[in-house]
Amino acid sequence: MSYFETNDNVKLYYSESGQGQNLLLVHGYGCSGKYFERNIPELGQHFHVITVDLRGHGNSNTVNSGARISRLATDIHELLTQLNLTNVTYLGWSMGCSVGWSYWDLFQNDRLSKFIFVDEPAWALSTKENPSGLLNYQATLDFCKSLFTNKEEALGSFIKGIVIDKTLNLTDLLAESNKGKADFIAPLFYNHMVNNWSDVIKTITIPSLVISGKKSFFNWKLVKQVSDELPKGQFESFANVGHMLFYEEADRFNKLVTNFVQA
Repeated sequence: MSYFETNDNVKLYYSESGQGQNLLLVHGYGCSGKYFERNIPELGQHFHVITVDLRGHGNSNTVNSGARISRLATDIHELLTQLNLTNVTYLGWSMGCSVGWSYWDLFQNDRLSKFIFVDEPAWALSTKENPSGLLNYQATLDFCKSLFTNKEEALGSFIKGIVIDKTLNLTDLLAESNKGKADFIAPLFYNHMVNNWSDVIKTITIPSLVISGKKSFFNWKLVKQVSDELPKGQFESFANVGHMLFYEEADRFNKLVTNFVQA
């Protein structure tokens, strides 16, 4: 198992496989790099694939500090710097998109050549200005509170709710999600939900692919809007799956990613 240490002394787990162009996979909220288990073997035949467990997730240190998207983005920059990786395609899923947008906000295209954003709108919060968002302020706070009262049940319902095929065995993935501490993942969820990245997205100048699942809990039209606002954006949608499209239709997803990175 490989770890690197951040500038605030947090040890984060990462893995590497394959050779070639650099492809970084960044997971979503409450998950870990293991969620890409159906993608890494195939993508590793074409690229140097790096996954990282964000702080407070998976095999990385459980911490109480840095429960902010900007800190997670800084961690990613430190990882790429320590590994001396350049020309990196950054693939973010769900909250991993927000981390990518924050990375661009802080570091621009330093070490990056392309983005892939998987099923995340620019702003997830439901407000008068954004009525198609996922949760309003009160529902967001209620979910955060539920993490303190029954974290396993709250995260379990969340993860089970993002797959369309209810016959999937999610035992190992749920075990990964349960590694996080409420003291960290609750404030992180709030920070993730309230950020609106629309202004940042409009400034991203590198080629970017946006992918949505039309059966996701996110309104796919909001996800497409991300592509529309990107100066060099492309859009693809998966009609029969939702938020975990990369897992449920892994073969198509892997081919799509391979073609985009190699183009």
